[in-house]
Amino acid sequence: MRQIACGGQNGTAPQSPGNLRVYGDAGQLARAAAELFVNTAVDSIEARGRFRVARSGGTTPCRLYKLLATRDFSHRVNWDRVGIFWGDERYVPADDPDSNYRMAAEALLRHVP
Repeated sequence: MRQIACGGQNGTAPQSPGNLRVYGDAGQLARAAAELFVNTAVDSIEARGRFRVARSGGTTPCRLYKLLATRDFSHRVNWDRVGIFWGDERYVPADDPDSNYRMAAEALLRHVP
């Protein structure tokens, strides 16, 4: 069994160095990350009226984005109050197969309000 680690416990961000949560596989990690994203978005929107997030590139977050686009998660977020920023885009056209934007659009952005 492959183990994948992510900071935090019970879907929360790490509180101190060394706080580690181990997941049995990439699917469990993605589900925990989706719960963390949604809970943080809801808390931020409630506290500040908005949620801003810088997304990472590459293929690693793709499973997370696909989960966030499902009804189980997407309806829990007020997407009109979410700002998504790119932390590392590749210097390629937006429709290029290597484009981080393209992956995010296909997996998430085109599926949420």
